[in-house]
Amino acid sequence: MKRFSQREAKGVIIAIFNSFSWYFPLYIFFANELDNLHMERSALYSIYSVHYAAIIAFAVAGSYLATKIERRKLLSAWMLIGTIGSMSMLAMKNSGIEWIYIVSFALGLSLGLGFPSCLAYFADLSMVETRGSMGGFIYFLTAMGMFAIGFSTTMLDFVTTVLLFAIWRGSGLVLFLLARPRQQQKTGTSETSGETIFGRRAFILYFIPWTMFCLINFLEIPFFDQPLQQHFLGTNLRYLISIGEFGIGGLSALAGGFLSDIFGRKRILVSAYIMVGIGYAVLSLSFSSIETLYLYILLDGIAWGVFALMFYFIIWGDLAGNQFREKYYLVGILPFLISSFISILFTPYAGAIPLSTAFSLASFFLFLAILPLIYAPETMPERKLKERELRNYLEKAKKTKEKYA
Repeated sequence: MKRFSQREAKGVIIAIFNSFSWYFPLYIFFANELDNLHMERSALYSIYSVHYAAIIAFAVAGSYLATKIERRKLLSAWMLIGTIGSMSMLAMKNSGIEWIYIVSFALGLSLGLGFPSCLAYFADLSMVETRGSMGGFIYFLTAMGMFAIGFSTTMLDFVTTVLLFAIWRGSGLVLFLLARPRQQQKTGTSETSGETIFGRRAFILYFIPWTMFCLINFLEIPFFDQPLQQHFLGTNLRYLISIGEFGIGGLSALAGGFLSDIFGRKRILVSAYIMVGIGYAVLSLSFSSIETLYLYILLDGIAWGVFALMFYFIIWGDLAGNQFREKYYLVGILPFLISSFISILFTPYAGAIPLSTAFSLASFFLFLAILPLIYAPETMPERKLKERELRNYLEKAKKTKEKYA
């Protein structure tokens, strides 16, 4: 790995592990608490609007600040704000709606400010030929953390859960400071603009399938209420499924990262799209079957692990090359954020579409999303792939020779 001292390795692992395992279970918990308040839909829309607008606005601001201040200071401040933002959730229960807006804004700030820089931190310190396996290992640890924290919240009351999130985020800050990562400078040597990023054919060919997957995935979420309630009436299974898929995704990311360093990123991504497309196709045929539902959860969890690894950690870092990577990661996370918000707006209208039609359309468009990937260049350098293939061939030849000697 490139310039990856033990101190820096600890720093990047702590920053990513703590941030992912803190925010994603926190957001699921926050969304469920909003549902429990039974507010008018217009008020709910405006609260989510504040949250997502804050994430995007402060992600843009953080990407700009990353070019002005050292990353260690930015990430430390980000974690401190996250600790305070977690504590702000205590105001949700017995306060007016204005406090809920403040909490929504605080949580958006707590994620957005350092998120692109945190991901660019990993890419700046990793070599392209080992970025997949290293990213898979980090995401595996992260997914296990998300699963453990998320599952713990199902057994705790509101106040204890909020304190858990605050302590968890605060402990990440303490460990990050104790790791004492260097005042690491960015490895990029040229400035990056939106025009530069979207002017690249390779970026577009990866960005379109990622955007299509995010839109399809989040637009399909409301359609799962009926089959889930049919089989698991009286339980908040959507929450438990979301937590459970973290565990499945962690294992698939570990394997997918290793394989992507051997066979390239594109093959692994195409396989994941086919997998989740098959999952939706099976659902369209028999969405009332519990076995079908379990099969879909498994396939979706595996695919999500690969997509999270590729589109959070690897692809944008590969494509950025010698440019500053914060803006690549900023643009790369936008489809996930915007699609998540669109899903909230779309939920009331989902009932007008039959389930079989919704799942069939999802399967069709997911297979359609593979087309840009076919024309996309491999982000793993061809020379590295050939070197690895040659090395494997020589090792097999050596073993064969020893066997018959």
